Amino acid sequence: MRSGVLARHRKLDRLVADKKIHAALLSDADALARFRREALALARLQHPAIVSVYDLRLTETSALMLIEYVPGESLHQALERRIIPAPVAIESLADVADALGAAASVGIVHRDVKPANVFLLSGGRAKLGDFGISRIADAGVFRTRDGQVTGTPAYMAPESVLSGSEPDSHADDYAFAVMAYEVLVGQRPFLGDGLAVLGQHGFVIPPSPVEVLTSFPPTAAEALLSGLDKDPTRRLSARELVARLRSVPAGAWPPPPPPSSSGQSAGATVLGQTVPRLSAPLPVPSTRRSGRRRKPLVLAVTVLVAALAAVAAVAIVANDSGELLVVGTTVSVDASDGNCPSARYVFTASIDTNGSAGMLRFRWLQPDGNRTGTAILDVAVGQSPVTARLQFEVTGQQPLSGSAQLELLSPQRVTAEPVDITYSCP
Repeated sequence: MRSGVLARHRKLDRLVADKKIHAALLSDADALARFRREALALARLQHPAIVSVYDLRLTETSALMLIEYVPGESLHQALERRIIPAPVAIESLADVADALGAAASVGIVHRDVKPANVFLLSGGRAKLGDFGISRIADAGVFRTRDGQVTGTPAYMAPESVLSGSEPDSHADDYAFAVMAYEVLVGQRPFLGDGLAVLGQHGFVIPPSPVEVLTSFPPTAAEALLSGLDKDPTRRLSARELVARLRSVPAGAWPPPPPPSSSGQSAGATVLGQTVPRLSAPLPVPSTRRSGRRRKPLVLAVTVLVAALAAVAAVAIVANDSGELLVVGTTVSVDASDGNCPSARYVFTASIDTNGSAGMLRFRWLQPDGNRTGTAILDVAVGQSPVTARLQFEVTGQQPLSGSAQLELLSPQRVTAEPVDITYSCP
């Protein structure tokens, strides 16, 4: 929305929120027509967990919607201000899941499910706002046109990232799972901004909640990861995810995680920004967060993946009918930019295969002791070696000694020899 004003509706004698549409969209006839259809559908829906629409007023020079005023705070504000016990959070999430299911049953897709659009009521109940209208009502929405996509990057579904397709209810389910992960684990599954986090949604397997919180219930972790499945046909719906989470006994949940303090914004929905169609993994930052800031400060961690098809005549012969196997790995480090008071280390892993096609899954153990998220790469016949890089940046006066180590997870588990670094400032 361009703006929101609290007002009293004279005829209804109630407080309403006056939402105005961004002026730049008033000349978009198709967008306004869709907006009108969805607003009318929402007005008829009348679901207790959806912010109600009372009136819609469209003219040549203005467009506004009168919607239900919901006192209180958003889920985003609550997460920043306090911790929410898992059983309470799940009941709030259940309301949101019911709202998504009810709207999907009449063909309405939210397109921007995130904590900022969830409003908490007394007694742990919740309402979902900006439902089905954010696509054209927010000056920051990514729009599906000429390679552009819709939504907030931190919550965007893989299929929207990879194909730029119009979001459907499966995309809402994915965004809901990201939000549920954030609420219950204490951080989003992928951290970063803009294209970095989009690349992770498209190609990186999220870390299991058990890797972040060791006491997290395994069945709940499996449910969250199923909600984040990159295949929309295998993905749990929001209601199915809530049912799985509700099956976990209240006493099995760990103490609530601390409020999010990663410094990573979810990002606003952005209008008119073209997102490149992703066909290979983008640089992705670490998805692990330590409980305390380490010294020296880790500025950035980037995993770079490159498939190299330069195979000499004497190299391993590709076996088109066999399974992909890793036959060897080597790791080297370039510390050419390693001068105090900041340093950048680039670790390069060369992964030799038997030349067959298949999928590589790997992650890095970083010099600061944290692990990156799992990266995945489809390897074609004859692609050997495959190169993976870890870029690790630090700054500050405190010394740091550690090792980087490549951990291959499939097609078989292989751990490369660690490569040590020492950072110090005289």
